Amino acid sequence: MEIVAFSILFFFGLITVFTESNSLLRWLYIPALFVFMIIVRLQAFFFGGFEIDIITYAGEMQGSLLLNNIYYLREFIFWFGIRLLYLITSSPFFTFIFLDFLWIYYLVKTTKFSSPYNLGRGLIIILATSFPFVFGYENIYRQFYATIILLYSYSLLDYNINRSYFLFFVSLFIHNLMIFALPLFLIRRCYKFKLSDRIIISLLISFIFIIILPFFLNLKGLDITKIDFSFLYFLLFLLLSLLYVYKFRDNIYSMVKYFPSLLPSLLLISGFMYIGEEMITERVSMILIIFFLYDIYYYSVSITNRTYRIIFRLGLLIIFTLPVYLFESSLKFLL
Repeated sequence: MEIVAFSILFFFGLITVFTESNSLLRWLYIPALFVFMIIVRLQAFFFGGFEIDIITYAGEMQGSLLLNNIYYLREFIFWFGIRLLYLITSSPFFTFIFLDFLWIYYLVKTTKFSSPYNLGRGLIIILATSFPFVFGYENIYRQFYATIILLYSYSLLDYNINRSYFLFFVSLFIHNLMIFALPLFLIRRCYKFKLSDRIIISLLISFIFIIILPFFLNLKGLDITKIDFSFLYFLLFLLLSLLYVYKFRDNIYSMVKYFPSLLPSLLLISGFMYIGEEMITERVSMILIIFFLYDIYYYSVSITNRTYRIIFRLGLLIIFTLPVYLFESSLKFLL
């Protein structure tokens, strides 16, 4: 049932992107996404789905509101939040339904400042069935939730800098891995530094993160996602970087303005791969891909040729959804 619902959602996404209809987005796609998430949770809690980590969270949320272990205190917003919600709902199922509705709400708000025309707020379509999201809401939920809050923070950088900073720190205490997204924020906005200086600062911070990663891993325990696409993520960012460096070869600064997440992401992934941390590379890459998709969809709003814009967005939707159907590691969650 879950894979059928996923396929229907994907089909609705194709139709909505092709027609560029804001009405379909509001009245068809987003309600369908809500329904799909209900089916996902029904599968986990009532029909014996494979969502092992979600069941683990369901057990954890029944613990005490008094967090007396450093493991929970490091990410106290998430652990205290789900335990408080469980105290109110007395149901792991309804706790997750509430959390799912909340992340969909914040994902919609993330595109609030995009153009209301030409499906400028359709980023949610590209993301909802993408493989990083599937692994997120099906498995690595804490990291996924922190990424949603961080993406919303990222979208506020040019409009409400104080709220953006506040949400950045909130995301850190949902999942500590969000610290590795700091270079993406710095390259996009860093006080009144000009772009060339922001590039240097961002890449320098990325290099520092690579150096201190072993120390960070001694402090932070990571759950294995049971997949390792680290080299594929590296190739993805490398090819994208080469493509857009060539496209904007006459003005590299334009590339950075359109895709601020690209260069620091490539450096972080390359560095983590070089020092042999494949697991952290894979986990951080799943975060960084979501930010790149934000940048590239925002860029698509500026494409004036309707046919090219639609083809471009359909390509994004298909390319980032197809891996869900192609790999056993993702299909096992949906079957």
